[in-house]
Amino acid sequence: MLYISLSSRYVGVLVCSFPLLFLSVSQAQEGRHIADPLNISNAYGFGFDADTLKVGGRLGGENQSLAINSNFAGDKWALSYLYVSQPSAVTVSDSWNVSASIDHGKTKTDEGSFSHYQYQLGMIKEYKGWLNTSVYSELAANFLDVDSISNNDSLAVKWRLSVLKPWDPRWYNQFATEITASIDGSERYGGLANIAVGYRLTHQWSWELGYQYQVVRFNGLTREDTQWLLGMKSQF
Repeated sequence: MLYISLSSRYVGVLVCSFPLLFLSVSQAQEGRHIADPLNISNAYGFGFDADTLKVGGRLGGENQSLAINSNFAGDKWALSYLYVSQPSAVTVSDSWNVSASIDHGKTKTDEGSFSHYQYQLGMIKEYKGWLNTSVYSELAANFLDVDSISNNDSLAVKWRLSVLKPWDPRWYNQFATEITASIDGSERYGGLANIAVGYRLTHQWSWELGYQYQVVRFNGLTREDTQWLLGMKSQF
């Protein structure tokens, strides 16, 4: 996934190896839309996060994928794993799909710049709605480890709802909302809303234009961020 952020962060196309994980390479999934969160096809891309160039890729197997993206400085990167119980979207199963990720980044605040790691483990449920609409609900546990503030580490629960609506073979819309709340007594909560319109150039390529708002409250510090997103997705 390639995203060129018009105001600040966001690139997400995602390849690398994972200990004890063996992936048999697969082709682009015919049954999954290119913007489907459970699409585990191989992908690659690059883009800009503000003035920072990011690169990455995703390696997909029959039921799982491994993805990574990073900037060239190496101080902002994300590694994610996804297991999909039903790779084809033709028939939706009652099973949950497993997601896991490690995200390392830096946040600039009035108090200074903080480096942090977020470790997340979650389950994703897929639903089919009216008029070919797909809905994805994810419930996850998220642990935040902030460098130099070890006594303020936080365990939270995160819920994310994503909606994918194809209008025809080329045009589609996406909407996502996310809520995070601490479950260990610390002051940590936040929310995110994202809406995007996409156009499929081919089965392998599409572009998207989106807008995102995010707010995070953590131990007395509040950070708000709004941004326009312009990007391109690829799969093969």
